[in-house]
Amino acid sequence: MKVLLAEDDPNISVIAKLSLEKIAGHDVTVVSDGEQALAEALTGKYDVILLDEMMPKMNGLKVSQEYRAQCIDPRPVIFLSAKSQESDIREFRENGSGFIPKPFDPMTLGAQISAVLGSL
Repeated sequence: MKVLLAEDDPNISVIAKLSLEKIAGHDVTVVSDGEQALAEALTGKYDVILLDEMMPKMNGLKVSQEYRAQCIDPRPVIFLSAKSQESDIREFRENGSGFIPKPFDPMTLGAQISAVLGSL
């Protein structure tokens, strides 16, 4: 599976990328801000997009909204965020396909993504 990971924390992006590539066998492209995420999502051919909510230049919710408005065939968007209040989770689900809370378990990140995709 081809994954776009939008994450501004270099430590988290390295862990997530390694987890998704080495454990789950996915091909991962990493970007570090919302503007890059939107541009890459619109031009790349990804199976799923993982978005951090709190990123520079454009937050994850705005990226998801713009992506869905501009893309003819949008791919699933899963939010990867430390924001976990009910109102945040509800907003993530309204603007995407799912939510995976941070901190995440690197050993099961690929399985969590598969579970979200399987529930669509």
